Amino acid sequence: MSLNRTADTEGVKRLGPTLRIAAATAAAVVLAGGHGVEAAPTGSGHPSHNIAAKPSYTSACAHFHSNSAACIATALAAIDRARSFEHVRPMTLPDNFTKLTFAEQTFVVSNLERVDRGLRACRGITSQLNRTAAKAAQERVDPAPTSSSVNRFVVLTYGSNWTANFGPLAGDYGWMYDDGYGSYNVDCTSPAATGCWGHRDVILSTYNDKPLLISGAGSDKQNGLVSIAQMFVGGQGQAPSFTYTWAEALRHGADSRR
Repeated sequence: MSLNRTADTEGVKRLGPTLRIAAATAAAVVLAGGHGVEAAPTGSGHPSHNIAAKPSYTSACAHFHSNSAACIATALAAIDRARSFEHVRPMTLPDNFTKLTFAEQTFVVSNLERVDRGLRACRGITSQLNRTAAKAAQERVDPAPTSSSVNRFVVLTYGSNWTANFGPLAGDYGWMYDDGYGSYNVDCTSPAATGCWGHRDVILSTYNDKPLLISGAGSDKQNGLVSIAQMFVGGQGQAPSFTYTWAEALRHGADSRR
């Protein structure tokens, strides 16, 4: 089971109520929540329907086995199958993916969803945004910036997602390929509801083409699942110091076109 939520933001102001979802008691239960972005076009349209994960990665990835070879192979196969319906190339992870933290893995995977569709990558994740996202992961809510700036970087717009899933690859699948009408997205109550595919929109937004796009992510292991929160922040000014960068992922073979 999956529960999803999206809401709108304007700049860094949260306009919707925060929904807290009770903790799952079984590893088979997957929860997700999301926070949409201010009005901005995305780099890709929505799938016409939810795409069932084939092959299923549940048994391979459950119980904190998301870094196992079986989980990664199965989850990637499901993601690549879903991507093929959009004529998007298979996902290429960095060769050190299993050595990365869940936050770093989430950043890499969401960036791959972006760049493989021709969108620019987030430059990196920062300690300030990571702390905010980690707190949100612990509280099982979507994160929001706690300040209008990150050092000399000025926050102008943002979007965020939250999920409790079997790991970053499984979380990505839910956000990107199983978030429409008929899923457990609580903001997608009809085929025309604006909340449908909200998590996908957060990942693929242009963020109004702000000069610099950065991110923050955090995780927390809970009830057999990995609670993950991520923010995408568009702004301007001096780039902050990063704890992990897209350039590092590229050096290890992510996005093999480069």
